[in-house]
Parts: sequence; C-alpha cells; structure tokens
Amino acid sequence: MSAPWRWGVPEAAAALADGGITSTQLVSAALDRIRFTESRARAWAHVDADAALVAARASDERRRAGRALGPLDGLPIGVKDVIDVAGMPTRGGSAVFRAAAPAQRDAVAVGRFRAAGGILLGKTVTYEFAFGQGTPPTRNPRDPERYAGGSSIGSGVAVAIGDVSAALGTDTGGSVRNPASINGLVGLKPSAGLVSRAGSMTVSGTMDAIGPLAASVRGAALVLDAIAEPTVLREHFGGSVVRAAARVERARVGVDRDQWERWGVAAPVRSAVDEALEVLERTGVEVVEVDTSDLDLALTAGLVVSLSEAATLHRLRLRAAADDYLPETRVMIASGALIETGDVELALRLRGALRCRIEELMQRRGLAALVSPTLPNGAPRLATMAAELTSAGDAESLGSALRMLCAANLTGLPGLSVACGEVAAGPIGMHLLGRANGDAEILALAERYEQAAPWRARVPLDPR
Repeated sequence: MSAPWRWGVPEAAAALADGGITSTQLVSAALDRIRFTESRARAWAHVDADAALVAARASDERRRAGRALGPLDGLPIGVKDVIDVAGMPTRGGSAVFRAAAPAQRDAVAVGRFRAAGGILLGKTVTYEFAFGQGTPPTRNPRDPERYAGGSSIGSGVAVAIGDVSAALGTDTGGSVRNPASINGLVGLKPSAGLVSRAGSMTVSGTMDAIGPLAASVRGAALVLDAIAEPTVLREHFGGSVVRAAARVERARVGVDRDQWERWGVAAPVRSAVDEALEVLERTGVEVVEVDTSDLDLALTAGLVVSLSEAATLHRLRLRAAADDYLPETRVMIASGALIETGDVELALRLRGALRCRIEELMQRRGLAALVSPTLPNGAPRLATMAAELTSAGDAESLGSALRMLCAANLTGLPGLSVACGEVAAGPIGMHLLGRANGDAEILALAERYEQAAPWRARVPLDPR
C-alpha cells in the first residue's frame, strides 16, 4: 500500500472504514508531511496539530464503538483562511487581522464537515481578502517561478503536494477552479445555495461560493456531500450528490470553439481539451457545437457587481486600517467605489438575463454542461503575469482567467475543473458549466472522463 500522503479522499476513507489506518495515524502522517513540504510549498497560514490530534482520537473512539458519523469521519482537511474554524484565527491573508483572536464558532460549511466527523487540520494561505492581489508566500510545487493559482492558492497546493487529500476554498471569479487547473486537481464551485457561505469573509455576496478542491472527482463529491445544506441535498439530489451522480447515464455537452479562439486559448490547450472531449465521446457522451457568445458579457458584469459589493463591505474597515491593506487591494476596492449605481443595476439585470439565456440554451439542446478550457494556458511566470482584472486579452493575466470562469459565479450555476493534461507551462483543466443544481451531472461527466483518462496519478507531488 502506498504512503498515506499519496491517498485521495476515497482511498483514505476506505482505509479508515476497514481499519487499515486510524484517524490518529492519518492526522499524524499529514502533520509529518506538512513538516516535510512546508519549507518549499508554504501552503499553510496556521496549523493546529494539538486540536487535530484530539479530534482524531475522538474519531477513533467512535469507530471502535461502531458509531462513525459518516464516510469522512477522521479525515483531515485544510480550510482557506477566509473561512472561520473555531479555535483558529481568521486573518484573510491581511495585516489588518494580524492579531486576530481565534474564531468563536465554525463557518456553517466547516461545522457541517465537523459534524460528519471530519478533522480541521489548519488554515491555508490566501491572497489578501481573496482579491488575488499581492504575492502570497505559497509556491507552485512544480515550478516555484510560476503562478500557483488564484486566491485559494494554499488549498490547491496543500492538496497537490499531499499535505491533505482535500481542502476548502472560496470562489468569486474562479478561485477554486483556477488553482485546481494549475495544480492538476478537481475544483468545484457549487450551485448557489448548495453550500452556505455564512462564517466566511465576503468579497461579493452575489458571487461568492465555498467549494472543495481534491485530487479526484469522487473526492470532491464526497466532501461536497459533507458540507452541503441538508435541505438542498434532499430537494435536488435525493439526499446525496454522490448517489445522484451515480444515477447519471447518457449525457450531451455543448462546446463553442469559436469562443475559445476569442478568449485567446493557447493552441496546445485547445488540443488537449479536444482530446478530452474525444475521450468523453468514446464513453457515450454526445458533443455538439453551440453558440455561447453571450458568456463574453460575464466578465464586465461580474466585475461591476463584485467590486461594487466589495467596496461597500470594506468601506468602514478601510477607514480604520487603510495602511494595513496592500496597495493593490486598496486600488481594487477604490475602483469598486467609483462604479455608478445605474451600472450596478444594469449588471444585475444582465446577470438574470444571462442565466436565463444559458439555461434556455441547455434545455433546448438537451445539454448537461457547456465544456471549455478552464484557463487559456498553464501556469504563467510570476515575473510576467499581469494582475490587473481588466487585462483579459493577455493569456498570462488574472483578467483572462476571470473571463473564462466568472459566468458560473455571476449566474449562480455550478462550475467544475477537472485535470485533462499538461502543456509546457504545467497542468491544464477542462471546465464544465452545469445547469442550476446540476452539480451531480457535471461531477458524473468529470468522473467518466477521469476514469477513462486517469490524470490523478500525477498528484500528489514529491517535493524537489
């Protein structure tokens, strides 16, 4: 059997269930792995080893008594440092909260994971307040000179390097799916309302989401089941996304290759996603050409909504502690304060119209998902990457990444990135945009691809 740090969520859950490992051993192995990798990866903002081991021993006692709380009882994960975990500080990657006291209570999603028996190992590094600005310490484990992913950067790297088999991130314009693509992982931005955002620092109340990053599709689905709202699970998924995904059979997906061209997707990435689509076709998935040019409107509308909402949320804090913000973050928030009310209202109307257009297209053509590359290229070099959100014409820019991904956030539809290959600049992902509460469908499609073309063997990584 391979070392525990190489296990994904399903393997770790199976080992816990059959007694192949105890939670105490699994958590101890994760802590050892962090000690071994952290000097290179620098993925963690805070680790609470003592509390994790106490929780692990309690999990072991439940299993010995035959009272396991679920399949993930005893599994350790990391949580992005904008999401509250009781007993740990939430600093949001900012000097504003350098002296933050430990949180008094869990965020709702964290509490649900804890109620399922999960172990909260620590907080993973984030860009300041999840805005994507500045230079956090976390490094790409494949090439430290390259970008390691969006604001859920620590969560992505912690999973990729084997510190944990899964982590939670937040996604306002792709910040779960972006590091998933960069690090060869699976990242899911759930349907709006499926996972509560209560207890997390907010960038945009309209567009934020909490979602899992994992080494495999099944791993992401298992974590989603643990953190999702029970009423939504019952209403739309029969109580379990994992079981609902298992019931998905034949499917049809839509692609708009002209859009990939407009979005500046690099030729090797287009080729890799085309090959992934051919794999899906061989499994019985029908691929049809569609026109999704309406998605070109999502970036502008998404920026208007998210930045205007961020300016409102940060106004009082900025007045009190402006000097503690990174200059780049202050500029972003200031730009949001300059947006006219009429422009925000127009963007919100466009949000509803775009969602209706996408859902009408998917219903009319019988589509389970719209498929595209997750990002226009692999990881850009940090020295040349543009951090401006409006630089969408540059394939090595944050704006270009947002252009590809923010439609899911703006509309509230689910989006998923699954690793589908590697180019010179590193791993790349295939993106699936689903229907409202179609999370099980896109997970089923991604797992069908993953099983036919398993990319998961490349992660986690040995540190060099």
